[in-house]
Amino acid sequence: MSGILKKIPTPVKMTVAILTPVIATVIALYLFGIQLKNTGNIYPNISVAGIDVSGLTREDAMRSLGLFAYEERSSAAKVSIAFPDDTKLVITGNDAGLQHNAYSVVSEAYLIGRGRGVFADTISFLLRHNADEVTFDIDFILNTTELKNKVTGFTDSYNNKLDSSDPVIYEDRIVFTKGAGHVNADGNEIYMLAHNGLLESLNTGNPVEISFSLPETNKISLDIMDAREKVLVEMVSSVYDLDSNSATECEIGIDFDAVEAARLLSNTESGKTAELPFVFTHPEYSQEHLESLLFRDLIAERRTYAQGTLNRLGNINLAASAIDGVVILSGEEFSFNKIVGPRTYERGYREAPAFNQGEIVSATGGGICQVSSTIYAAIRPSELKVTERRAHGLPVAYLPSGWDATVVWNFTDFRFVNNTDYPIRVDVELDGRNVTARIYGTIKDDFPRKADWND
Repeated sequence: MSGILKKIPTPVKMTVAILTPVIATVIALYLFGIQLKNTGNIYPNISVAGIDVSGLTREDAMRSLGLFAYEERSSAAKVSIAFPDDTKLVITGNDAGLQHNAYSVVSEAYLIGRGRGVFADTISFLLRHNADEVTFDIDFILNTTELKNKVTGFTDSYNNKLDSSDPVIYEDRIVFTKGAGHVNADGNEIYMLAHNGLLESLNTGNPVEISFSLPETNKISLDIMDAREKVLVEMVSSVYDLDSNSATECEIGIDFDAVEAARLLSNTESGKTAELPFVFTHPEYSQEHLESLLFRDLIAERRTYAQGTLNRLGNINLAASAIDGVVILSGEEFSFNKIVGPRTYERGYREAPAFNQGEIVSATGGGICQVSSTIYAAIRPSELKVTERRAHGLPVAYLPSGWDATVVWNFTDFRFVNNTDYPIRVDVELDGRNVTARIYGTIKDDFPRKADWND
């Protein structure tokens, strides 16, 4: 054997001596590269999110990064946006499709130095030991479409509610929403608040709360005046109605202080509410109260005895019936002739004795002066104001001198004014031969003074 070696030329021996370790090295590198490829470890000097993942498989690297913690942080991220009316838009990481890119980042870290063949990858692995560290960060990604849909749905609903927020009228107050119909929430602004708030929550690990403010508006006066038109109720006091012979219904006045409303709204944030109590104006007389006062008191009364023929009694009865129950409103005047009307045969009046220029004559309607005189005699001692009255030319048998009141159609009338604050009613009746006049009204603070009915 040694003989054979002696016959090999020296240059060949030198070449073999040189190539043998090279080949051995190449083979060793190849085998190492195959082993390196099969193990699937990340090359040296590589970190992800501040954690050294060198020499770790991708699965081990994911475990070292605490993947579960990242997913938990994604789910726990939450932003709450409070609106002026105290409603809230709450969005979680799940709502926004919040996801991390840890898987792709680890895969990217694994690919550093790989992909150029076994030898090149092996060399890269060896060089990585002395190379600068390669660092990767893990990012979180929002699904912008899902987030926008969430924000848009809430914002549209809020704006619709705000637009239709007319002043709310309660029994005792009115509640305004400042800016209703004039301002709206900006969906893009709210989207950015939600986006940034979620990322802040993700970074801090705590929920984020944000207060959202609407743009300010100066359109206040028009809202107040429109609301006042809806609220305003004019106060109406009950009065006596001649047609229905009863007291009318009353209305309690309702209003609010428009100046105070403007001040409140000026100092109120857009979207918030301000409430103002109503001012109630109660009428002087309610229907029930006025009904209790109407014709409550007997102001005056007088009874006279009617002598004479049946025609005279018939005339007295016609005149008494025409007057009986007549109501004279406050400030109005009673007119005997206007109420009784012409004394004609066609209207039922008959011939009976009557005074005419100091003589007793027969006249159609004779005797009706006893009705006017009885009424006058009743009110004479009271404070009702007589505006026209004339005595007969001769004394009358049924009243003392100076207590009578003659009437002649279209010539002489008996009139008096209701100078009280309430309606009065004149009741006159013929009962047998007794003529009775009663005046009903309301005595208040001793006015009118009740009549003295003594002769």
